[in-house]
Amino acid sequence: MTTSTSGPIETDSPTSTDRPLGPGTATGRRRALPEAIRAPFSDPALRVPTIVGLIGAVVAVAAGTLVRPGGAPTLLYPLTGRFMVWGDRTLVVVVSLCGVGALLAAWVAVFTAVRRRYHERNPVPVSTAVGLWLVWALPFALGPALFSRDIFSYAGQGETVAQGFDPSMLGVRVLGPSNEFLALVDPVWRGTPCPYGPFWLWISSAFASLSGHQPLVSVLMFRILALASVAVSVWCLIRLARHYGGDVATVVVLAVGNPIVMLHAVSGAHNEALMMALILIGMVLAVEGYLIPGVVACALAASIKIPAFAAVVFLGWAAAGPGSTLARRLWSTAWVSAVGGAVVALVSVVSGRGFGWLGALQSAGGARSLVAPARVAGIAAADVLGWIGIDLYDADVKRATTLLGLGLAAVLSALILLRTKDRVPFVSLGLALLVVSLLGPALYPWYVLPAFAVMALTLRESRMWLIIVLSVIGCVITFPSGTTALYRVGGLGPWIVPAITLGGLIFWYRTLRPRGDAADEPADLEPSAAPGPFG
Repeated sequence: MTTSTSGPIETDSPTSTDRPLGPGTATGRRRALPEAIRAPFSDPALRVPTIVGLIGAVVAVAAGTLVRPGGAPTLLYPLTGRFMVWGDRTLVVVVSLCGVGALLAAWVAVFTAVRRRYHERNPVPVSTAVGLWLVWALPFALGPALFSRDIFSYAGQGETVAQGFDPSMLGVRVLGPSNEFLALVDPVWRGTPCPYGPFWLWISSAFASLSGHQPLVSVLMFRILALASVAVSVWCLIRLARHYGGDVATVVVLAVGNPIVMLHAVSGAHNEALMMALILIGMVLAVEGYLIPGVVACALAASIKIPAFAAVVFLGWAAAGPGSTLARRLWSTAWVSAVGGAVVALVSVVSGRGFGWLGALQSAGGARSLVAPARVAGIAAADVLGWIGIDLYDADVKRATTLLGLGLAAVLSALILLRTKDRVPFVSLGLALLVVSLLGPALYPWYVLPAFAVMALTLRESRMWLIIVLSVIGCVITFPSGTTALYRVGGLGPWIVPAITLGGLIFWYRTLRPRGDAADEPADLEPSAAPGPFG
C-alpha cells in the first residue's frame, strides 16, 4: 500500500465486495445502500449475530419507549399512547436492558468473528461492517431519544441563545415556567449554567431559529446532526485504517458498530458525536498533509467541549516529524496549540458568546455523577472521614478530589504524550482522550465516544478488549429514561464504581496488559509503510 502526506491517500484497490461504497456509477450509488444492508445477512459467520443484534435493538427501543421521562410530551414518544408508563417501572426497564444485552452479545460475537477472519487472511469486507452499523442503528434512529434527556437540554439552550440570553450564565430556567422548551429539560439541568463551548451554542441557536422555535423540529435537527456525524466518522475511520494498513472492518465494528454508539450517539444524539467526527476529520486532514485545516477541525471540536483540545496538542507533537529532538517537538506543540487556541478564541468572539463559557465549565461536575471516579473518591473519602470522627463539608472534599483528578489527568496525558516519540501519534491520542474523560469532574457513558473511535485505530488486542469491557459497562449503567442505575442502590453507589474499576485494572494487568516490546507498537499498524510526520 502506498500513502502520501502531501495529497490524497492512495489505498489498495477495493475488492468487488467493497465497490458499493465507492463513487462508481449512478446505478452503483443507488445500489450501494441496499447491498451494504444485505451484506451482513449474507455472510454465514455474521448472519445469526446480526439478526440477534437487530432483535435486541428493536426490543430495547420498543420497551424503552414505554418509559417516558416526566414532562416530555406524548408527541415525542409516539409508540406509548395509552400504555404510558411513568418513571423506571421494573418490567419495561428489564425488558429494554435485555434488548441491550442481546445487542452487546451480538456485537462481541461479530467482533470475534471479524478478528478471526482477519487472522485467517480472509477479512470481512468493509461494506459488510458498514451494513452492520446501518442495520443496528436503524431502530435507534427511528425511535425516541432514550438513555438520556440531554437532547432536550440542547434544544432548550439553543432557544435560550436565540432569545438573547446567555445560557453559560443563567441556564435554561430563564425561559420561564410556561416555555415549551423548558418543560422538556431534565430538572437537574434547568438552573445549571451551560458547560458547552461557543461552536455548539451557535449550532443550537441556529437550530432553534431554523425550527421556527418548535421544540420537536429542533430535537429532530439534533438527531439528524448526530446521524450525519456518525456517518462522517465511518468515512474517516475507513480512510485512516486504510492509511495505516490495519483491518478496516475491525475498526468500523469496534468504533461505530459499538452499541454505546447506538444508545448514546444515534438515540441520545449527544454532542460527542460531532466532537468525534471533527477530531477524526482533523486526523484525516493531518495525515494527508493539511496540518492547519486539521488543527482547525480539532479546535472546533474543542469549541464544543474543551477536552477535545488534546487532539490539537497531539497534532502539534507529531507535526515535528520522526526523529525530532524534544526541543523541536515542544516548539511544534506550542505553535500548533497557539493556532488551535486562536481558533477557539475566534469562534468565541464571532459567535457572540465571548469567554463566559470557560467559567461555566465547573458546572459540569455540579450535577450528580456517581460514575465519575473523582466524584466517587470524594464521596467515599467524606464517608471514611466521617466514620473516624473527622467532619468536613462534603462539598469541600469532593472539590479537592475533583482537582486531584484533573491534575492526575494532566500528568498522565503528558506522560502519554512524551512516550509517543516516533510511534504513530494517534496510537496514544485515544488513550489520552480516555484518561481525560475518566478523570474529569463528571462522567457519563457518552463521554468516551471520541476516545473509543481513536483507540479503535490502534488495533492492539488489549485496548480493543478495554473498549469492549468499558462499552458493556456504559451500556447497562443507564436506564432508558436516562436515570443512572447507581442511583437506585442507595449508599452502595459510591463504592460500586471503585470496586469495579479496581477489579477491571487487576484483570487487565494480569491478563491483557501488553508486555515487553509488544507495548511499544500495535502489530497491525504499519507506520513504515506510511512515511511522514503522522506515520
